[in-house]
Amino acid sequence: MQLYAGAFYFYMTTELTLTDRQQKFLEKVIEGKSVFLTGKAGTGKSFIVRHAIDILTQSGKKVIAVAPTGIAANNIDGQTIHSMFHITPFGVQSFETSNWLSGSNKKILKKVDAIFIDEISMLRPDILDAMNFAMIKNGLGPLYRKQIVFVGDLKQLPCVLSDNERSVLYETYDGDTFQFAKIYNKINPEMIELDEVLRQSNEEFIEHLNIVREGGRSAYFKQFVSKHPNGIILAPHNSTVKDYNETGLKNQKGDLFTFKATIEGDAKPQDFHLEEEVRVKNGCKIMYLINSKDNPLKNGTLGIFLSHSGCHYIRVGGVDYAIEPVSITKKKYVYDDESDKLKLKEVGSITQMPIKLAYALSIHKAQGLTFDEVTIDLKKPCFQKGQMYVALSRVRTPEGLRIII
Repeated sequence: MQLYAGAFYFYMTTELTLTDRQQKFLEKVIEGKSVFLTGKAGTGKSFIVRHAIDILTQSGKKVIAVAPTGIAANNIDGQTIHSMFHITPFGVQSFETSNWLSGSNKKILKKVDAIFIDEISMLRPDILDAMNFAMIKNGLGPLYRKQIVFVGDLKQLPCVLSDNERSVLYETYDGDTFQFAKIYNKINPEMIELDEVLRQSNEEFIEHLNIVREGGRSAYFKQFVSKHPNGIILAPHNSTVKDYNETGLKNQKGDLFTFKATIEGDAKPQDFHLEEEVRVKNGCKIMYLINSKDNPLKNGTLGIFLSHSGCHYIRVGGVDYAIEPVSITKKKYVYDDESDKLKLKEVGSITQMPIKLAYALSIHKAQGLTFDEVTIDLKKPCFQKGQMYVALSRVRTPEGLRIII
Protein backbone atom coordinates (compact mmCIF):
# COMPACT_ATOMS: atom_id res chain seq x y z
CA MET A 1 0.00 0.00 0.00
CA GLN A 2 1.79 3.11 -1.23
CA LEU A 3 1.00 6.43 0.43
CA TYR A 4 1.74 9.91 -0.87
CA ALA A 5 4.87 10.57 1.20
CA GLY A 6 4.23 14.26 1.84
CA ALA A 7 0.58 13.75 2.67
CA PHE A 8 1.36 10.86 5.00
CA TYR A 9 3.97 12.94 6.86
CA PHE A 10 1.56 15.86 7.27
CA TYR A 11 -1.16 13.49 8.45
CA MET A 12 1.10 11.77 11.02
CA THR A 13 2.30 15.10 12.45
CA THR A 14 -1.20 16.62 12.81
CA GLU A 15 -2.88 16.03 16.16
CA LEU A 16 -6.61 15.60 15.71
CA THR A 17 -9.29 13.57 17.45
CA LEU A 18 -11.19 11.59 14.82
CA THR A 19 -13.80 8.87 14.82
CA ASP A 20 -12.65 5.51 13.44
CA ARG A 21 -14.43 6.06 10.13
CA GLN A 22 -13.22 9.63 9.75
CA GLN A 23 -9.70 8.27 10.17
CA LYS A 24 -10.36 5.51 7.63
CA PHE A 25 -11.61 8.10 5.13
CA LEU A 26 -8.51 10.22 5.66
CA GLU A 27 -6.21 7.25 5.10
CA LYS A 28 -7.97 6.22 1.88
CA VAL A 29 -7.78 9.76 0.52
CA ILE A 30 -4.09 9.99 1.35
CA GLU A 31 -3.56 6.66 -0.48
CA GLY A 32 -5.06 8.28 -3.59
CA LYS A 33 -8.23 6.16 -3.60
CA SER A 34 -11.56 7.35 -4.94
CA VAL A 35 -14.10 7.48 -2.12
CA PHE A 36 -17.81 8.13 -1.58
CA LEU A 37 -18.06 9.70 1.88
CA THR A 38 -21.58 9.63 3.23
CA GLY A 39 -23.27 9.62 6.62
CA LYS A 40 -26.13 11.00 8.62
CA ALA A 41 -26.54 14.70 9.32
CA GLY A 42 -24.15 15.87 12.02
CA THR A 43 -21.50 13.16 11.60
CA GLY A 44 -18.69 15.56 10.67
CA LYS A 45 -18.48 15.13 6.89
CA SER A 46 -17.61 18.77 6.16
CA PHE A 47 -15.03 18.88 8.93
CA ILE A 48 -13.06 15.83 7.79
CA VAL A 49 -13.28 16.79 4.10
CA ARG A 50 -11.73 20.21 4.78
CA HIS A 51 -8.96 18.48 6.71
CA ALA A 52 -8.37 15.99 3.87
CA ILE A 53 -8.10 18.79 1.31
CA ASP A 54 -5.63 20.63 3.55
CA ILE A 55 -3.47 17.52 3.90
CA LEU A 56 -3.35 16.81 0.16
CA THR A 57 -2.68 20.46 -0.68
CA GLN A 58 0.07 20.78 1.95
CA SER A 59 1.71 17.68 0.51
CA GLY A 60 1.90 19.25 -2.96
CA LYS A 61 -1.10 17.54 -4.55
CA LYS A 62 -3.29 19.59 -6.87
CA VAL A 63 -6.86 19.52 -5.58
CA ILE A 64 -10.08 21.20 -6.66
CA ALA A 65 -13.46 21.23 -4.91
CA VAL A 66 -16.65 21.55 -6.93
CA ALA A 67 -20.39 21.41 -6.20
CA PRO A 68 -23.68 21.40 -8.12
CA THR A 69 -24.80 24.88 -6.95
CA GLY A 70 -23.20 28.26 -6.42
CA ILE A 71 -24.00 28.39 -2.69
CA ALA A 72 -22.64 24.87 -2.13
CA ALA A 73 -19.48 25.75 -4.08
CA ASN A 74 -19.04 28.93 -2.06
CA ASN A 75 -19.38 26.96 1.18
CA ILE A 76 -16.36 24.80 0.28
CA ASP A 77 -14.28 27.62 -1.23
CA GLY A 78 -14.61 25.96 -4.59
CA GLN A 79 -16.26 26.35 -7.96
CA THR A 80 -19.49 25.10 -9.52
CA ILE A 81 -19.31 21.94 -11.61
CA HIS A 82 -20.98 23.80 -14.47
CA SER A 83 -18.35 26.55 -14.65
CA MET A 84 -15.36 24.23 -14.24
CA PHE A 85 -16.51 21.74 -16.90
CA HIS A 86 -18.39 24.28 -19.11
CA ILE A 87 -21.68 22.40 -18.71
CA THR A 88 -24.78 24.15 -20.04
CA PRO A 89 -27.30 24.94 -17.28
CA PHE A 90 -30.37 23.70 -19.15
CA GLY A 91 -31.64 20.30 -20.19
CA VAL A 92 -30.34 16.76 -19.80
CA GLN A 93 -26.68 16.46 -20.77
CA SER A 94 -25.12 14.21 -23.42
CA PHE A 95 -21.79 13.88 -25.21
CA GLU A 96 -23.16 16.07 -28.01
CA THR A 97 -24.00 18.92 -25.63
CA SER A 98 -20.59 18.86 -23.91
CA ASN A 99 -18.44 21.89 -24.68
CA TRP A 100 -14.86 22.75 -25.44
CA LEU A 101 -13.03 23.94 -22.34
CA SER A 102 -11.23 27.25 -22.03
CA GLY A 103 -7.45 27.03 -22.10
CA SER A 104 -7.18 27.71 -18.36
CA ASN A 105 -9.78 25.12 -17.32
CA LYS A 106 -8.26 22.56 -19.66
CA LYS A 107 -4.86 23.09 -18.06
CA ILE A 108 -6.35 22.82 -14.56
CA LEU A 109 -8.14 19.55 -15.29
CA LYS A 110 -5.04 18.14 -16.94
CA LYS A 111 -2.88 18.94 -13.91
CA VAL A 112 -5.33 18.15 -11.08
CA ASP A 113 -4.76 15.07 -8.95
CA ALA A 114 -7.97 14.96 -6.92
CA ILE A 115 -11.49 16.30 -7.44
CA PHE A 116 -13.78 16.65 -4.41
CA ILE A 117 -17.50 16.83 -5.30
CA ASP A 118 -19.70 18.09 -2.46
CA GLU A 119 -23.50 17.95 -1.92
CA ILE A 120 -23.82 14.86 -4.10
CA SER A 121 -27.50 14.40 -3.19
CA MET A 122 -28.06 17.29 -5.63
CA LEU A 123 -25.83 15.78 -8.35
CA ARG A 124 -27.76 14.29 -11.27
CA PRO A 125 -26.30 11.31 -13.16
CA ASP A 126 -26.15 13.19 -16.46
CA ILE A 127 -24.09 15.97 -14.82
CA LEU A 128 -21.51 13.46 -13.58
CA ASP A 129 -21.40 11.90 -17.06
CA ALA A 130 -21.11 15.41 -18.55
CA MET A 131 -17.96 15.94 -16.47
CA ASN A 132 -16.55 12.78 -18.04
CA PHE A 133 -17.67 13.84 -21.54
CA ALA A 134 -15.92 17.19 -21.15
CA MET A 135 -12.70 15.48 -20.12
CA ILE A 136 -12.78 13.06 -23.08
CA LYS A 137 -13.89 15.63 -25.65
CA ASN A 138 -10.99 17.89 -24.66
CA GLY A 139 -8.36 15.15 -24.85
CA LEU A 140 -7.86 14.84 -21.07
CA GLY A 141 -8.75 11.18 -20.71
CA PRO A 142 -11.72 9.79 -18.77
CA LEU A 143 -12.74 11.11 -15.38
CA TYR A 144 -11.94 7.84 -13.60
CA ARG A 145 -8.21 8.42 -14.14
CA LYS A 146 -8.41 11.14 -11.51
CA GLN A 147 -8.97 10.61 -7.80
CA ILE A 148 -12.65 11.43 -7.20
CA VAL A 149 -14.07 12.06 -3.74
CA PHE A 150 -17.87 12.24 -3.52
CA VAL A 151 -19.27 13.84 -0.36
CA GLY A 152 -22.86 13.97 0.83
CA ASP A 153 -25.94 12.13 2.04
CA LEU A 154 -28.46 10.76 -0.45
CA LYS A 155 -31.05 10.75 2.34
CA GLN A 156 -30.98 14.55 2.36
CA LEU A 157 -32.30 17.02 -0.22
CA PRO A 158 -32.19 15.74 -3.84
CA CYS A 159 -31.58 17.47 -7.15
CA VAL A 160 -34.36 19.65 -8.54
CA LEU A 161 -35.88 18.31 -11.77
CA SER A 162 -38.71 19.63 -13.90
CA ASP A 163 -41.23 17.08 -15.19
CA ASN A 164 -39.75 17.40 -18.68
CA GLU A 165 -36.18 16.93 -17.46
CA ARG A 166 -37.23 13.90 -15.44
CA SER A 167 -38.93 12.22 -18.41
CA VAL A 168 -35.91 12.84 -20.67
CA LEU A 169 -33.48 11.71 -17.95
CA TYR A 170 -35.28 8.39 -17.49
CA GLU A 171 -34.90 7.61 -21.18
CA THR A 172 -31.19 7.11 -20.50
CA TYR A 173 -30.87 6.44 -16.77
CA ASP A 174 -32.53 4.09 -14.27
CA GLY A 175 -32.58 6.73 -11.52
CA ASP A 176 -31.92 10.39 -10.83
CA THR A 177 -29.02 10.16 -8.35
CA PHE A 178 -25.35 10.39 -9.31
CA GLN A 179 -24.74 6.66 -8.79
CA PHE A 180 -26.78 5.92 -11.93
CA ALA A 181 -24.23 7.76 -14.09
CA LYS A 182 -22.57 5.57 -16.73
CA ILE A 183 -19.13 6.57 -15.48
CA TYR A 184 -19.83 5.79 -11.81
CA ASN A 185 -18.87 2.09 -11.86
CA LYS A 186 -15.60 2.90 -13.62
CA ILE A 187 -14.73 5.41 -10.92
CA ASN A 188 -15.63 2.62 -8.48
CA PRO A 189 -15.32 4.63 -5.24
CA GLU A 190 -15.10 2.91 -1.89
CA MET A 191 -18.06 3.96 0.23
CA ILE A 192 -17.31 5.06 3.78
CA GLU A 193 -20.30 5.94 5.94
CA LEU A 194 -19.73 8.05 9.02
CA ASP A 195 -21.98 6.59 11.69
CA GLU A 196 -21.12 8.48 14.87
CA VAL A 197 -23.48 11.45 15.24
CA LEU A 198 -21.64 14.41 16.74
CA ARG A 199 -24.42 17.02 16.53
CA GLN A 200 -26.83 15.20 18.86
CA SER A 201 -26.12 13.05 21.92
CA ASN A 202 -29.61 11.85 22.96
CA GLU A 203 -29.65 8.18 21.87
CA GLU A 204 -33.45 7.90 21.68
CA PHE A 205 -33.67 11.06 19.56
CA ILE A 206 -30.93 9.78 17.22
CA GLU A 207 -32.68 6.40 16.90
CA HIS A 208 -35.94 7.98 15.74
CA LEU A 209 -34.14 10.45 13.47
CA ASN A 210 -32.68 7.41 11.72
CA ILE A 211 -36.18 5.99 11.16
CA VAL A 212 -37.18 9.21 9.38
CA ARG A 213 -33.89 9.23 7.45
CA GLU A 214 -34.77 5.80 6.05
CA GLY A 215 -38.18 7.03 4.90
CA GLY A 216 -40.18 5.73 7.84
CA ARG A 217 -42.56 7.37 10.27
CA SER A 218 -42.17 7.53 14.02
CA ALA A 219 -44.85 8.28 16.60
CA TYR A 220 -42.00 9.48 18.83
CA PHE A 221 -42.20 12.93 17.25
CA LYS A 222 -45.88 13.45 18.18
CA GLN A 223 -44.76 14.57 21.64
CA PHE A 224 -43.23 17.69 20.09
CA VAL A 225 -46.46 18.92 18.49
CA SER A 226 -47.30 22.38 19.84
CA LYS A 227 -49.26 25.51 19.02
CA HIS A 228 -46.55 27.75 20.42
CA PRO A 229 -43.47 28.19 18.20
CA ASN A 230 -40.05 28.66 19.71
CA GLY A 231 -36.69 29.46 18.16
CA ILE A 232 -36.42 29.62 14.40
CA ILE A 233 -39.25 28.26 12.29
CA LEU A 234 -38.36 25.86 9.46
CA ALA A 235 -40.90 25.28 6.71
CA PRO A 236 -40.97 23.25 3.48
CA HIS A 237 -42.47 26.04 1.37
CA ASN A 238 -40.92 29.43 0.58
CA SER A 239 -44.35 31.06 0.74
CA THR A 240 -44.71 30.02 4.40
CA VAL A 241 -41.26 31.38 5.21
CA LYS A 242 -42.02 34.67 3.46
CA ASP A 243 -45.29 35.08 5.41
CA TYR A 244 -43.57 34.55 8.77
CA ASN A 245 -40.76 36.98 7.98
CA GLU A 246 -43.02 39.69 6.53
CA THR A 247 -45.39 39.42 9.51
CA GLY A 248 -42.50 39.56 11.96
CA LEU A 249 -41.09 42.67 10.27
CA LYS A 250 -44.51 44.35 10.03
CA ASN A 251 -45.34 43.76 13.70
CA GLN A 252 -42.06 45.23 14.88
CA LYS A 253 -42.29 48.95 15.63
CA GLY A 254 -39.66 51.51 14.70
CA ASP A 255 -37.72 52.72 11.71
CA LEU A 256 -37.04 50.45 8.76
CA PHE A 257 -33.42 49.83 7.79
CA THR A 258 -32.76 48.66 4.22
CA PHE A 259 -29.38 47.29 3.17
CA LYS A 260 -28.86 46.64 -0.54
CA ALA A 261 -26.04 44.40 -1.72
CA THR A 262 -23.32 45.53 -4.10
CA ILE A 263 -22.63 42.78 -6.63
CA GLU A 264 -19.62 43.02 -8.91
CA GLY A 265 -17.93 41.01 -11.63
CA ASP A 266 -19.12 37.64 -12.90
CA ALA A 267 -21.55 37.00 -10.06
CA LYS A 268 -25.27 36.65 -9.42
CA PRO A 269 -27.21 36.87 -6.14
CA GLN A 270 -27.92 33.11 -6.19
CA ASP A 271 -24.17 32.41 -6.12
CA PHE A 272 -24.08 33.49 -2.47
CA HIS A 273 -25.92 32.90 0.79
CA LEU A 274 -26.04 36.63 1.56
CA GLU A 275 -29.29 38.44 0.77
CA GLU A 276 -29.65 40.78 -2.21
CA GLU A 277 -31.70 43.10 0.02
CA VAL A 278 -32.04 43.05 3.82
CA ARG A 279 -34.94 44.87 5.51
CA VAL A 280 -34.95 45.01 9.33
CA LYS A 281 -36.12 47.06 12.31
CA ASN A 282 -34.87 47.36 15.85
CA GLY A 283 -35.88 44.23 17.74
CA CYS A 284 -36.25 41.98 14.68
CA LYS A 285 -35.13 38.37 14.87
CA ILE A 286 -32.13 37.90 12.60
CA MET A 287 -29.59 35.25 11.69
CA TYR A 288 -25.87 35.83 11.28
CA LEU A 289 -24.66 34.33 8.00
CA ILE A 290 -20.88 33.93 8.24
CA ASN A 291 -18.29 32.49 10.60
CA SER A 292 -16.64 35.44 12.31
CA LYS A 293 -12.93 35.50 13.12
CA ASP A 294 -13.31 38.28 15.69
CA ASN A 295 -16.11 36.98 17.93
CA PRO A 296 -18.15 33.82 18.69
CA LEU A 297 -20.69 34.47 15.90
CA LYS A 298 -21.10 31.66 13.38
CA ASN A 299 -23.21 30.98 10.31
CA GLY A 300 -26.64 30.22 11.77
CA THR A 301 -26.28 32.21 15.02
CA LEU A 302 -29.66 33.70 15.97
CA GLY A 303 -30.07 37.07 17.64
CA ILE A 304 -31.87 40.41 17.71
CA PHE A 305 -31.10 43.37 15.44
CA LEU A 306 -30.30 46.66 17.17
CA SER A 307 -29.21 50.01 15.78
CA HIS A 308 -28.20 53.13 17.66
CA SER A 309 -25.71 55.98 17.33
CA GLY A 310 -25.16 55.11 13.68
CA CYS A 311 -23.96 51.57 14.41
CA HIS A 312 -25.68 48.21 13.91
CA TYR A 313 -25.57 45.22 16.25
CA ILE A 314 -26.77 41.67 16.74
CA ARG A 315 -27.64 40.87 20.36
CA VAL A 316 -26.85 37.27 21.31
CA GLY A 317 -27.08 36.03 24.90
CA GLY A 318 -27.23 39.58 26.26
CA VAL A 319 -24.10 40.67 24.39
CA ASP A 320 -24.20 43.18 21.51
CA TYR A 321 -21.82 42.43 18.65
CA ALA A 322 -21.20 45.10 16.02
CA ILE A 323 -22.13 44.06 12.47
CA GLU A 324 -20.72 45.62 9.34
CA PRO A 325 -20.92 44.80 5.63
CA VAL A 326 -18.70 41.95 4.47
CA SER A 327 -17.49 41.00 1.03
CA ILE A 328 -17.69 37.41 -0.17
CA THR A 329 -16.02 36.48 -3.43
CA LYS A 330 -16.96 34.10 -6.17
CA LYS A 331 -13.87 32.23 -7.31
CA LYS A 332 -12.61 30.00 -10.04
CA TYR A 333 -9.49 27.86 -10.27
CA VAL A 334 -6.49 29.02 -12.27
CA TYR A 335 -3.19 27.27 -12.91
CA ASP A 336 -0.05 29.18 -11.94
CA ASP A 337 2.84 28.10 -14.18
CA GLU A 338 5.53 29.68 -12.02
CA SER A 339 4.57 27.86 -8.81
CA ASP A 340 3.05 24.81 -10.56
CA LYS A 341 0.02 25.13 -8.28
CA LEU A 342 -3.73 25.54 -8.63
CA LYS A 343 -5.01 28.79 -7.16
CA LEU A 344 -8.43 30.31 -6.64
CA LYS A 345 -8.94 33.60 -8.49
CA GLU A 346 -11.69 36.07 -7.66
CA VAL A 347 -14.14 36.58 -10.53
CA GLY A 348 -16.95 38.38 -8.70
CA SER A 349 -18.16 39.43 -5.30
CA ILE A 350 -21.06 40.51 -3.13
CA THR A 351 -20.84 43.10 -0.35
CA GLN A 352 -23.69 43.05 2.13
CA MET A 353 -24.59 42.95 5.81
CA PRO A 354 -24.14 39.30 6.90
CA ILE A 355 -27.65 38.99 8.32
CA LYS A 356 -31.18 38.04 7.28
CA LEU A 357 -34.60 38.08 8.88
CA ALA A 358 -34.93 34.87 10.88
CA TYR A 359 -38.49 34.45 12.02
CA ALA A 360 -38.46 31.55 9.57
CA LEU A 361 -36.14 29.75 7.16
CA SER A 362 -36.78 27.26 4.37
CA ILE A 363 -35.70 23.69 5.06
CA HIS A 364 -33.55 23.83 1.92
CA LYS A 365 -31.57 26.80 3.25
CA ALA A 366 -31.26 25.20 6.68
CA GLN A 367 -29.30 22.22 5.34
CA GLY A 368 -25.88 22.24 6.99
CA LEU A 369 -26.94 24.48 9.90
CA THR A 370 -27.44 23.61 13.59
CA PHE A 371 -29.80 25.33 16.06
CA ASP A 372 -30.61 25.10 19.76
CA GLU A 373 -34.35 25.67 19.20
CA VAL A 374 -36.36 24.78 16.09
CA THR A 375 -40.06 24.82 15.27
CA ILE A 376 -41.07 22.93 12.12
CA ASP A 377 -44.22 24.30 10.48
CA LEU A 378 -45.97 21.45 8.64
CA LYS A 379 -49.33 23.12 8.02
CA LYS A 380 -48.26 22.79 4.39
CA PRO A 381 -46.58 19.35 4.29
CA CYS A 382 -43.14 18.43 3.02
CA PHE A 383 -43.14 17.82 -0.72
CA GLN A 384 -39.67 16.42 -1.36
CA LYS A 385 -37.70 13.39 -0.24
CA GLY A 386 -35.35 14.19 2.63
CA GLN A 387 -37.03 17.42 3.73
CA MET A 388 -38.45 16.06 6.97
CA TYR A 389 -35.17 14.44 7.97
CA VAL A 390 -33.17 17.58 7.23
CA ALA A 391 -35.59 19.70 9.28
CA LEU A 392 -35.65 17.38 12.32
CA SER A 393 -31.89 16.90 12.35
CA ARG A 394 -31.11 20.64 12.57
CA VAL A 395 -31.77 20.80 16.32
CA ARG A 396 -29.17 19.74 18.89
CA THR A 397 -31.54 18.27 21.48
CA PRO A 398 -35.16 17.06 21.57
CA GLU A 399 -35.85 19.69 24.24
CA GLY A 400 -35.34 22.34 21.56
CA LEU A 401 -37.83 20.84 19.06
CA ARG A 402 -41.44 21.84 18.41
CA ILE A 403 -43.72 20.90 15.51
CA ILE A 404 -46.77 22.76 14.22
CA ILE A 405 -49.32 20.76 12.19
